[in-house]
Amino acid sequence: MGPMKLIDQTSNLIEANLDRRNTSQRLISRNLANVDTPGYRGTNLEFERQLRAALEGGVLPEPLARTHPNHLPLEPERPFAQARPVYMDTGPVQLDIEMSRLAENNIMFNAMVQLLTKKYSGLKNAINEGGAGK
Repeated sequence: MGPMKLIDQTSNLIEANLDRRNTSQRLISRNLANVDTPGYRGTNLEFERQLRAALEGGVLPEPLARTHPNHLPLEPERPFAQARPVYMDTGPVQLDIEMSRLAENNIMFNAMVQLLTKKYSGLKNAINEGGAGK
């Protein structure tokens, strides 16, 4: 079994998702703050469509090859670090729609935090148990 990578593609995707959820939170907050502003048009992210296109389109980098068996495996670059968010005009702000977007965004953000916590918990467990036999 090869060495476990500390940061892998899954961690990068979770990080990208958390970044986009944070941006989405700011946009929803701005929309809610301007719900009564005449002529204000809401803004939202198209993250799910952008992520799906990236995954299906092979945007993720290929893993780098090691030239010698004693070399450490190279960590892939963060594939979405430079990706620019895609914004969309959602039209006039409607309170009930923005509140449902806010709830969905909070649920998805918390789910990503739980995934990341579980991933690092497994890593911590492996480190702790790995040193127990010595």
